[in-house]
Amino acid sequence: MEKFIDIHCHILHGVDDGAKGLEEAVELLKIAQEDGTGTVVLTPHYRGRFRQNTPQQLREALEALRQAAPEGMTLHLGNEVAYEKDVTEKLTEGRVLSLAGSRYVLLEFGVDTTGFQAMDAVLELIGGGFVPVIAHAERYPAFQRDKQLTEAVLAAGALIQINADSVMGKCGFGVKRFCHWLLKGRRAHFVASDAHDREDRPPKLGECFRYICKKYGEDYAAALFRENARVVLTEG
Repeated sequence: MEKFIDIHCHILHGVDDGAKGLEEAVELLKIAQEDGTGTVVLTPHYRGRFRQNTPQQLREALEALRQAAPEGMTLHLGNEVAYEKDVTEKLTEGRVLSLAGSRYVLLEFGVDTTGFQAMDAVLELIGGGFVPVIAHAERYPAFQRDKQLTEAVLAAGALIQINADSVMGKCGFGVKRFCHWLLKGRRAHFVASDAHDREDRPPKLGECFRYICKKYGEDYAAALFRENARVVLTEG
């Protein structure tokens, strides 16, 4: 079986609320590899106090992790970007990182973000030449309440990423139900781990992949866990 590509995780060490040190980061990569993942896009938060991490600091941490990573594991860098008014400018100038240097941006909203605010953010990024990939879209109340919002952001050109744990019901029934609405309509484009640690949020995709294969078909599962992410990494 081809290896998974995980486009959203917090394994890069010492830069956000994910892995605390290099040893833990390496252990998380080993867990991911044993579970079937071969490529990881490391996406530390760009929000709040984590804004102090410069792209240069993130790249230095990436190089240290690459030196210690399990053989055969491919690592890329990005940010999970909390939307703010000047984010398009920061992305253009390289002060905030897109996914693996591509035009795709992992975009995070707050739980209190309104539908109007989400739509404005999507249109702003698209206008700046970027493709918003909405991080764990299933978790936002605005999307759960208004399915037309999902349809609108998709029509505008955004893509949707959902978390494996959410699909499997580990984040509550309402979140799981919305995930399955997205999956049934082929509205989701990526399933990722959003991994933070070994126990509560590990970097495991295999169980969810097998579940989606059975419920929604192997072709769609391949797109969610590999093929669409490969486009991000190669199209740029």
